[in-house]
Amino acid sequence: MLSKTAQFYLGTAFTTSPFKGNPAAVLFLDTLESISIETLGEYAKNFNQPMLSVVSPSSLPSDRKKTLLRSVRFFAPNGKPVPICGHGLLVASKLVFSLPEAVACGIDTIRFENGHGQILSAFKHDDGSVAIEIPATIPGIVSDEHKERIKEAVYKSFGREVKIDDIVNGGEVYGQYVLVKLHENEDLAGSSVNAKELISTGFSVNVFTTKSPTSDQLFVSRMFSPSMLPEPYEDHVCGSAHGVLAPYWSSKLPIKPGEQFKAKMVSHRSGDLNLTYMKAEGILKLSGDVTIFASGTVPLATL
Repeated sequence: MLSKTAQFYLGTAFTTSPFKGNPAAVLFLDTLESISIETLGEYAKNFNQPMLSVVSPSSLPSDRKKTLLRSVRFFAPNGKPVPICGHGLLVASKLVFSLPEAVACGIDTIRFENGHGQILSAFKHDDGSVAIEIPATIPGIVSDEHKERIKEAVYKSFGREVKIDDIVNGGEVYGQYVLVKLHENEDLAGSSVNAKELISTGFSVNVFTTKSPTSDQLFVSRMFSPSMLPEPYEDHVCGSAHGVLAPYWSSKLPIKPGEQFKAKMVSHRSGDLNLTYMKAEGILKLSGDVTIFASGTVPLATL
């Protein structure tokens, strides 16, 4: 029987500050069977966070004593479900690892099944830090005709003709993502972007990247989604974008297979990511800090 209330938490990913990184709400349910996707989408609208992660028990089989199994669903603030959210998964993983039953059993691995049947794994390290694994994909080719349309949208959004070095798409896994590489002299962090103009790119997720201007990380990026996010339409720190960014930059920079490297998203909140691209497996391991800053309960009696 469905509980009349459900526990929720608010946390930020890829930061040690509640005022930086990317916020996410996490809602814990006893079951998903009695709640429609539409209703969960309404909860996402109410929370009004960049992402809502809904976590519930899973019927997945397990052959490891220290592995916990959970189902996860992700909802954008407009109420629409999305298959994968890196920062939402990282915050949810941090919370699940802190559950009393997980601590008592020494759980070090969580296997999440999303709504598309994909398995997303999370790992707890000896120092207490958390890493997640998401699909990584080789970027795909964008036609010359489509590139011209994207360039025009980018110029309008930046209010000037920024120098564009390359345009690729999100390949087989992230088909609705477009990746635009800007010249390294472009000030991505300091640029004002009217993201509403990016609707005409034809992609729901628009990622901009350039080589890092400092030695602290290899590359920097920003992500905009005017069709999914509220104004100003920017995702502060997008984990899933790195499922395209990491393979892309691994082909441009001397990154060894399995080597950990750093990246940064340079929105006004910003966030720092540790990445390991496992090309042969098609997996990106992604880790960063998580800060939980609020918790409470929501009534479910009217569902």
